[in-house]
Amino acid sequence: MIQGAIFDADGTLLDSMGMWDTVGTRYLASLGIPARPGLREILFPMSLSQCAAYLQEAYHLSQSCLAIEAGINETIRTFYCQEVVAKPGAKAFLEALRARGVAITLATATDRAVITAGLERTGLLPLLDGLFTCGDLGVDKRTPEIFQTAQAAMGTPLEATWVFEDAVHAARTAYGAGYRVAGVADPYSDQAALRQTCHLYLPDLTDFPGFFAQAARP
Repeated sequence: MIQGAIFDADGTLLDSMGMWDTVGTRYLASLGIPARPGLREILFPMSLSQCAAYLQEAYHLSQSCLAIEAGINETIRTFYCQEVVAKPGAKAFLEALRARGVAITLATATDRAVITAGLERTGLLPLLDGLFTCGDLGVDKRTPEIFQTAQAAMGTPLEATWVFEDAVHAARTAYGAGYRVAGVADPYSDQAALRQTCHLYLPDLTDFPGFFAQAARP
């Protein structure tokens, strides 16, 4: 049985992973500069400061690295405030959980102000009992602290707490910490690895009765 649910945001509740793939291109476009092919692959492993330094040098930008970082952050903020949408079935799924008395929290690696804007835009924020970010806690999802903090806030037993994730590394962390884990399909994650990692694999969030029937099993 499920008593508590901990949701990831990007790629799980929000259809937002594509933005992270194209944020460099979006930022350059805001300056009227077309990105060269392969920019995503170059920026993918970099931190924000490294991305800013690369763009400054590779595209001969007159802005300082700090200004470029601020511009990238503004690009991200604009997306969450004006463009992001919920994944199909997300709102109805959360509503169905609440109707059954399930506590719901969010555990995300995205900045609190940004993710709050996206949740407000999509109407999901009022359905949450709590919101926890890696930045606030000083952790990442390769360790289980953020899930444990969310669980403690809900006061739910470990065996009755489900974690919903699209990212394989985060799903593995939750699984290893003893949570029940539902993998939520997203085109930007490794679906085969997600299926192998999780107790339950959801092609999308539209079939709540099917999920609940399986979650109710011992």
